[in-house]
Formats: sequence, C-alpha cells, structure tokens
Amino acid sequence: MTDTAIGLPRLGTTLFSLTLEQRRPGTDVITLIRDVAARGLGPGLEIVAFQSLRGWPRPDEELVRTVRGALDDTGLVPSCLAINLDLALRPGRLLGDDEAYDYLAVQLRGAAALGFPVVRVGAECGPAVLTRLLPLAEKLRIRIGVEIHSPLTLDAPPVAALKEFFTRLETEWLGFIPDFSASMRALPDAVADAHRAACIAPALTGLAEQAWAEPGPAIAKFGDLEQRAAALGARPDQVGHLKMLLTMHGRMQPDRWADFFPHVVHVHGKFYGITDGEDPSIDYPAVLAVLREQRYTGFISSEYEAHAYTARHNAFDQVAAHQRMCKSILEAL
Repeated sequence: MTDTAIGLPRLGTTLFSLTLEQRRPGTDVITLIRDVAARGLGPGLEIVAFQSLRGWPRPDEELVRTVRGALDDTGLVPSCLAINLDLALRPGRLLGDDEAYDYLAVQLRGAAALGFPVVRVGAECGPAVLTRLLPLAEKLRIRIGVEIHSPLTLDAPPVAALKEFFTRLETEWLGFIPDFSASMRALPDAVADAHRAACIAPALTGLAEQAWAEPGPAIAKFGDLEQRAAALGARPDQVGHLKMLLTMHGRMQPDRWADFFPHVVHVHGKFYGITDGEDPSIDYPAVLAVLREQRYTGFISSEYEAHAYTARHNAFDQVAAHQRMCKSILEAL
C-alpha cells in the first residue's frame, strides 16, 4: 500500500540539500540523481533549475533527454522544479510585469519538457504576474507554488494578498509551497560553526539570539540589533551573520500551517540537522500533524540547509535521518 493510498504525504529530496556535494569535481546533476536513488532517498526529486541545470532557462534538448532518462532509469518521481524571477535582471531598473511573465513563461515550458508537475517561485511573483501565467500553467498542467520561507509568515502583507487571491480564484494551478523554516522553535546548532569561522564573540551571538526570541517581525529588529552589535565592536560582515539569524529562522506557530490550505501544492521540509532521531530546532510532530489533519498527500522535499553554516556533516546521511524521522512521525499520527 502506498503512502498516498493511506492518506500520508510522500517524501523526497531536493538537490539543494546536496549543494556542497554538487560542488565536488566530477559531480553533476545526473550523478546526484543516481546517488539519491541508490541511497533510497526518493521517491520524489526536486531540482533547483539555476543551480543544477546548465543553460537554464533554455536547456538544450540533450540535457532534457539526459535528465528525463536518469529519472526514468532510477524510478525517481519529478516532484518540483524550483525556478526564479530575477526582478533585478536589467541594470538600473526592475522588470515590468510583461518582462516578468516572459522570463517565467520560458521556465514553465522548460519544466514541462523535463516532466515536472510543480514549479516553485518566490513571493516576489505576485498576483499580477500569476494572473498572466495561469492560462499557460493550465495548458501545460503545471502547478505554480509560491514559496513561503522565513521571514515571511501568513500575516505578511504579500502573503495575505496571495491568500486572498488564491481563495478568490479557486484554481488548482496556483498555490503555496510552505517551508518549515517559517516555524522554528530554536536556532540550529550549526550556527555555532559559522560564528566561530567569522570570529563572532559569544556575546554577539547571544545578542542576536535574544532578539530572535523576542516577539515581532524580523525586519523590525534589524536597526536595534545593528546598533547594539556595533556598540560591542561587531564588524559589518559580522552584523550580517547576526541578521541572518533573524531572517532565516521564523517563529510562526505550527498550527498556523492550517491556514495555508487548501492551497498547498508542495512542501519544503527544511531542517538543519537531525540528532538522535529528532529535529531540535523545528517541531516536526506539530507541523506534520497539521499536514495529516489537512489530508495533504503531496510531496515533502527533505531540504537540508545546514550547509549554509557548516560542512561538518554528510548531507546524504542527514537527509536519510530526516526521512526516517518523518516516516516515524507520520506513521504514528
């Protein structure tokens, strides 16, 4: 009996988890696809297009055949293709809506050629551009998901506008891709490695941790954190590390995930490290319980992001531990 048959989400991996592994000489997207399959980290596979696909957003036919062949050979299921809207593509100005549409439309067609049923865009892709893209999404039968990643929450104005927009349209082709980073209960242990490398004093780390724990949106805390850190002698690059704590790790309550539904088209299972079968920084049992209650049977991509802080851990091992944890929690719900 499959996970879908018993009403459980399906698991998979995003190649973003393997960012450091992909940088090793002789490693390419096909190598990583085969490694994911050999280690049993599917069945879903997510790819970040600009990171892993040479020539994107216009991949040549040979690359398309090679990637599709690797997926067919390994039995992995294409779950989501992460695409991007680079609004600052033109020097000195932002792209207009027509240009944004053209830039994303070619990527939707590329996703269709590769066989992906879902694409991920960022919150900079608002209702005006999504309205333009909807007929193409319907034609190609590709769902467009707007990623809600920390520091965004459901209460952020652009997300609230998208929620109203999706509710009004009632279409299956547009929706959200919520990321577990929006709902963290503690800062990752991996942060300590990055702060040691940047020679950040414990007092500065403690200052940022205190600001993170206080209520309020992250951006509203930046000014005070900068001033207090500078008073303690922090360099500008160190202040950047401290502000990263506020932006990368959200504090939205797990039960708010219910408000993303029924507009969820994919889920990013963000994590920064599994210890003794548990995630110390994200309340996975609470969030997965919401997904179960909402009868979500789509994919959850294991998205290991501690590589932003440290190279200490093996990403393949971490993804395997994450999937074991998720399976254990879901089967117990």
